[in-house]
Amino acid sequence: MKLGTKLTLCLSLIIVLVLSGYGYLQILARRDILTRKMEAEVRGTGRTLKVSLEKISLPREMEFVQGLIDAVGEYEKTLGVIVYHEGKDLIFRSSSLGDGIEPYLEMIGRSIREDRTLEDFGVYAHHRVFSYAFPLKDRKGRNVGGVCILQYTTFMEEDIRKAKWSIFTMIVLLICGTVALILFATRRWITHPISQLTERTVNLARGDLHSKIDLKSGDELSDLARAFNRMAMDLRIAREKMIEEAETRLELERSLRQSEKLATIGQLASGLAHEIGTPLNIISGRTELVKKKLKDQEAVQKNLEIVLLQTEKITKIIQQLLGFVRKKRPEQKPLDLHALLEMTLDFLDHQIQKQKVKVIKETEGPLPAVVGDPDELQQVFLNLIFNALQAMPDGGTLRVSASSKRIARERFTDRQRSYVEVCVEDDGVGMEKELMGQIFAPFFTTKEGGKGTGLGLTVSQGILQDHEGWIELESEPGKGTLFRVFLPAFEEESKHGKSGL
Repeated sequence: MKLGTKLTLCLSLIIVLVLSGYGYLQILARRDILTRKMEAEVRGTGRTLKVSLEKISLPREMEFVQGLIDAVGEYEKTLGVIVYHEGKDLIFRSSSLGDGIEPYLEMIGRSIREDRTLEDFGVYAHHRVFSYAFPLKDRKGRNVGGVCILQYTTFMEEDIRKAKWSIFTMIVLLICGTVALILFATRRWITHPISQLTERTVNLARGDLHSKIDLKSGDELSDLARAFNRMAMDLRIAREKMIEEAETRLELERSLRQSEKLATIGQLASGLAHEIGTPLNIISGRTELVKKKLKDQEAVQKNLEIVLLQTEKITKIIQQLLGFVRKKRPEQKPLDLHALLEMTLDFLDHQIQKQKVKVIKETEGPLPAVVGDPDELQQVFLNLIFNALQAMPDGGTLRVSASSKRIARERFTDRQRSYVEVCVEDDGVGMEKELMGQIFAPFFTTKEGGKGTGLGLTVSQGILQDHEGWIELESEPGKGTLFRVFLPAFEEESKHGKSGL
């Protein structure tokens, strides 16, 4: 139930109770007034009768007395009159009265004995009556008789009934008008503003920070609306600031990753110099042969083809380097990890051969594709393989494997999902548990001065988090190190491709 409706019901109930109480008190007051008026009329009639009857001699003026009480009984509100002379034991009554007057004769007798007027409400011949009795005195002040006037109360009850209906009608009209006014007021000044607040709050929760409430009532709800508008403005400013800071942070991360790429390129430089130097020596030698055998067209053709082939090889190596080092925004596209890992191992082929490291490539069936940026993921695998090679300065075995697994990421969700797991394992020097706890910290490195930036694993971890993946580490001193990389699969069904790396 809405607040305005509750308030209307509560106020309406209070008004109904107050007006009903007021009406009830008005009816009681009206009854009291009519009763007093009726009693006053009866008392006035009684005083008139008392004066008239005390001035005559009852035994000699019986006809006068009978006519007098009959005249009083002709009044429409008077049921009848009873006159009793105690000394002569005479009883006079109005013609409208029949049997059953004994209670009223007894009332006259009690009035004579107590020498006071008596009043009472009762029933005579199925009529509700008001009885008024008073004593009669002779000239010496002795009580010689008494009178009882019986007055109808039905006229009074009818007046009270009419008063009830008029008061009831007035109260109903007042209640309806007041409730209508309260309903209008609550809808205009409570329900409508609160509805606006609710609607704008829902829009704010949905991200619409331009919501604004325009209330000019000058009350607490208007203050609340102004506070809401200030909050929406503050949230809008905060969101813009957060977006700006996020863009700055992303740019810093890109710069950090670019710096790590350049550091990686520096470490690749010596090996690549040999890779490029060999084709250049071949080109140089073939060019000398061409100069000496210009007349032998077949030899010239063969040597030129060799030169062209070696030139294309150099161009390919340079393009791969430029593609890797070029600063660009991350891409999101399906990737074949087989090809990506093969390309990474090709980059490091000279370093692998130089250190006499044996490479074992393994896979468990066809792998599903993963979605991500090829350059960033290649940087991750370059960093891991570089670290593995540097951990085996005197040679060893490098094991690179990939497999598809259906697992639930610990501490994040219980729902299982398909992931591609890439393992890079060496049998090098390994590391202590204390080092393993710091290995992903920025600028932390175990390499000799000038040979590492301490950012490789930090950047790799950030790249994997951007790709909704993660990295795990296992290591033991003297036995080697194992890095496990998990990347979410692009689709549930495995894509059939190469059977090995």
